[in-house]
Amino acid sequence: MRIFVRKFFPASLILYCLVSAASGVALAAPDLMVYPTRVVMNDRQRTAQVDIINTSQVKASYKISLVRKRMTDTGGFEDVASPQPAEKFADDLVKYSPRQVTLLPGAGQTIRMMLKVPAALEEGEYRSHLVFTKMVSGISDLSEQDASDPNTVSMKVVTNIGVSIPVIARHGKLEAQAAIDPSSVKVVAVEPKQQLVDFTLSRTGTRSVYGDVAVYRGDEKVAVGNGLAIYTPNLTRKVGVPVLDTFMLKPGEHIRVVFTERDEKKPMAETTITLP
Repeated sequence: MRIFVRKFFPASLILYCLVSAASGVALAAPDLMVYPTRVVMNDRQRTAQVDIINTSQVKASYKISLVRKRMTDTGGFEDVASPQPAEKFADDLVKYSPRQVTLLPGAGQTIRMMLKVPAALEEGEYRSHLVFTKMVSGISDLSEQDASDPNTVSMKVVTNIGVSIPVIARHGKLEAQAAIDPSSVKVVAVEPKQQLVDFTLSRTGTRSVYGDVAVYRGDEKVAVGNGLAIYTPNLTRKVGVPVLDTFMLKPGEHIRVVFTERDEKKPMAETTITLP
């Protein structure tokens, strides 16, 4: 596989990624910009790329790896020690390069990926996570004061910072449906002037779902949640969408909760309730 290296990304791309991060389609870590925030490949589209930019003021090195993670029912991720029977992972199917990069401040790199589909591969959705881990040296650091005392040892503790994005490989003809449980919809006050619309989103079918949530009171959009996913094999996810600061929901009002898959216009799931 050829490795494509670009010493510095043009200013226009850096600006695009900064704007994208603000709109939720790029991932901005403390010193690393990653775009896109998820990768989907399938039988017809077997290649993809991820662009990263060092946004810090110092040179940094990153180790790049594909790891297995499990989604929790609240949308978090945990490392997989023992795979469950229904879990399918993409790290054996996806080849990528490079696996380590060193970037000057403002410099970027393109990570190339390719999906390899074995002849006997079972139909389904396979997922692993591309992780970018900052590499640091664990060198002891002696202050001037401590260096004068041979009996004193001072250690500098440095933490590795990792950024991860899902990499999804779909094989075969897959489909999915979603639903919102109306009995689960409720408004919760988390602060005196801050509310959340809580509900349970469910998924059926052979692939994951990924999209955005909007809550309406009449024609007014009162709450928004972007980039919500239920990854296979999970069937449900507990969702909490913050109500916009300019609105306050009250008992007896009618609200409509809508989930729409990304890049689709027709809602995938919706429900209307009267707030108790």
